[in-house]
Amino acid sequence: QYIAIGNGTADPVLGLAIDKMLSREIERLEQLRGSLSAQISEFERTYNMDSHTQYQRYEQGELGDAMDFMEWAATTEMAENVDRRLALLKDPVQ
Repeated sequence: QYIAIGNGTADPVLGLAIDKMLSREIERLEQLRGSLSAQISEFERTYNMDSHTQYQRYEQGELGDAMDFMEWAATTEMAENVDRRLALLKDPVQ
């Protein structure tokens, strides 16, 4: 937004550098999201349950404190955080 309101007065190198940094961050987050998705899929296959159901049941205390369920819930939260960050980077004017 800063560069857009500059009406050409901002240093063009600044715009290019920012674009490159944002592209790298998007790529890094997309790779992370892929890794998290693979982990989530493995949990879903292992326990024959979708992540949404698992997370709700875990938060309600129905699944106890088994390490797998804790990791699964944390991985689900991390994936959601990555999704939010990607959405902001891909469409900063929300």
